Amino acid sequence: MLIQWLTFALASVAVVFAGIRLASFGDALGKRLGIGQGWVGLLFLATVTSIPELTTTVTGATIGAPNIALGNALGSNLFNVAIIAFVDILLLRRGTLLRKVRYYHVASAGVAIVLTSLAMLGIVLETRPIFFGIGPITLAILVGYIAGVFLLFHVEKREAPPEPSEGKPRSTRAASIGFAVCAAIIIVSGVFLVRAAKEIATSTGLSSSFMGAVLVAIVTSLPELATSIGSLRLKAYDMIIGNLFGSNMFNILTVFFADLAFRRGSLLASLGDGATDQLVLGMLGIAIAGVAIIGIGARSRRTLLTVGVDAALILAIYLGATALLVHRGVNL
Repeated sequence: MLIQWLTFALASVAVVFAGIRLASFGDALGKRLGIGQGWVGLLFLATVTSIPELTTTVTGATIGAPNIALGNALGSNLFNVAIIAFVDILLLRRGTLLRKVRYYHVASAGVAIVLTSLAMLGIVLETRPIFFGIGPITLAILVGYIAGVFLLFHVEKREAPPEPSEGKPRSTRAASIGFAVCAAIIIVSGVFLVRAAKEIATSTGLSSSFMGAVLVAIVTSLPELATSIGSLRLKAYDMIIGNLFGSNMFNILTVFFADLAFRRGSLLASLGDGATDQLVLGMLGIAIAGVAIIGIGARSRRTLLTVGVDAALILAIYLGATALLVHRGVNL
């Protein structure tokens, strides 16, 4: 038991340290390559920080537990949007986060919502596999993700030219090496972090609903939280939102890889009694993302206890959703 807690603590520290540094190297790399903060967050940071979700989701499918696979992806998406509220709190009266970012993030949030809706459609239709055990909806998720990435690249390039460098920037080689090292630390530490969290939950008797709704979702989203803190230090607000919505897109993409690993038919059609719970989780994720979209569009200056009203509502939805999931005993 002591070994699991020690592993959990060390892996957490490693993920936080590497995540904060990853944002700095990603920002430098983006400036050297001539791409904006939003795109750095959307593709580079989001892909790296979503590796723990990918590992957990595919593992759940491999062991024949489709509800664990899908629930992890959807639960992590819920927490990722809640990070907006935590960043807002850290701003400490310096303005609300969603007022500081560009409008084009509405597009990435919209793509994440569309992909989530596709996953929910697959649950309802319960379609049969059509290609290497993959259902038509999970194939549509892959196509939708690729199309979304190309769309967002052009939107971001048109709407947000790269920020000018301040001071003497890192060389492309130094930024690339630093980014690669931090990414490797996050990936390796993330795997140990998730494994230790599951062992701790098992040994302490925590319910599966608590694990799925709270602990695993938070643990697998720790890299996103760490990189958001690192981006905040750089005042790279677009990178924060790009990372969060980009991670949500990638998390739904992991359902495709999980379907490949699932050997008992279509993953989305094999949820059994857990299908309703997954639909509830998906709807909550869409709702909280919708509030973020409204916040970006409204540009409200109103605050509640120094936190933007949009961020406060996001936090309230997350806490309410978590309480609902635990109350229902959702087995994720």
